[in-house]
Amino acid sequence: MSNLRPQIITTRKVLTSLIAPEGARTAAMVGTSQWGPIDTVTEVSTLSNYISIFGDESTAGLTGIKGANQFFNNGGTLKFVRVTDGTEDKAEYMALSTATEVINFIAKYDGTYGNNIYITIEANSTSRNIIVTDGNSREYFSNNGLGYATNEAIETAINAGSNLVTAVVETGQESINLADALVSTQLTGGLDGATTISTTILTTAFDDLLMDEEFNFLLFPGETTDAFYNTMSGKLDNRATSDKAYSRLIGGIAKDETYTTASARTSSGKRLTIVAPNIVATNRYSNSEEILDGSYLACAYTGTLCALDVEVSGTHETVTVEGLSVLESSGKTYYNKNEQNQLLNASIAPITLIGSSLQMVRGITRFSDQTSVYFEEVVNDIVDYVQGELETYLQTVIGKPNTTSNRSAYASELNARLTTFQGQGVIDEYTESSVVAGTSPDIINATVGIKPAYSTNFVLLTININ
Repeated sequence: MSNLRPQIITTRKVLTSLIAPEGARTAAMVGTSQWGPIDTVTEVSTLSNYISIFGDESTAGLTGIKGANQFFNNGGTLKFVRVTDGTEDKAEYMALSTATEVINFIAKYDGTYGNNIYITIEANSTSRNIIVTDGNSREYFSNNGLGYATNEAIETAINAGSNLVTAVVETGQESINLADALVSTQLTGGLDGATTISTTILTTAFDDLLMDEEFNFLLFPGETTDAFYNTMSGKLDNRATSDKAYSRLIGGIAKDETYTTASARTSSGKRLTIVAPNIVATNRYSNSEEILDGSYLACAYTGTLCALDVEVSGTHETVTVEGLSVLESSGKTYYNKNEQNQLLNASIAPITLIGSSLQMVRGITRFSDQTSVYFEEVVNDIVDYVQGELETYLQTVIGKPNTTSNRSAYASELNARLTTFQGQGVIDEYTESSVVAGTSPDIINATVGIKPAYSTNFVLLTININ
């Protein structure tokens, strides 16, 4: 029966974790939110930091907060890009002088979060004070206690100092018909836009905003199709070749996708990892349990990778999520060992219960040759890291005289850097660098040899019984 007894009903929403957010690597994420700048790269380091900029969960099922929630439960730093489909809108309120419209207060950003903003106009003799609040922060504009005597002065003060709204004075109302006093009144009309964003918008965001950004992993919460993964891994390959910028896409299987259909996926590439299965999560708005597709498990796994040093494999590393869901319809939670092996043979990276925690069975990429070193995601990342660092150094020698002494100095510097990598455990060993004159007087040939720090996947245990 219904509980009619008056009581306090409290809901706790955790905005932090005991996971250290700082790590050796960073991720970029493209998704939707209810607040914040659109088509802008914004770096965030914690969930509370994300929410302060982009808002929390809403009934619309926005992808950004769901992905960020999973990511920050595991640690890392995130570069987030908010995208929209063009149907978003800003909340606003038109202040009056009697019946005349004089100042429109408009939310700083598009989105439903703008509907949380309240405007108060205090009468101060022949001037006005303005209060703007979203329930978390309160902005008070009083002109040092004198108030503002014209609508134009109010507009100037708001636009110079508010993080929540902008003000627009109606034409001709700048210095007449001062806005009436107003009891705390809510802005209305804010819209987030569609939660399902076309892949064209997503790929354009990558091309225009992330192509020149530094990040190690790329995330698109809510996207699970092979066609999209092939497109994006191809873009990452081109970026690595043309811009010398190295990163991988971490994706996931579709909601309730069986291991059989997951094994039949066609996407491929050393810059792509697909994780499985789905996850159980609590909706931050409704507090109800929901099943999210594998792209959100990818966000959690990527948070784990970002908290690890580059030489540490994700294999058998713990991934923090509320729970896993292989098949929601059957209630199946974990892959058995036979299913894990089938997924690995199909280049799908499964996460399941190992011992007492949820762990990645083996961190792999979608590289087509499973005997290649690039099948291991950690080797791929190590080679990218070393290559990037050496290329950054060699960029500094361009334009310098191509002399014997300089080439010798370059070789010594390369060896010094390789020694550092070896000391960090990134590489196991290396061969002495060679820097010699090329076939043309303006060319030098630099050659290095490295043995990455391969992760241990198999242990051969022999038990002698005497």
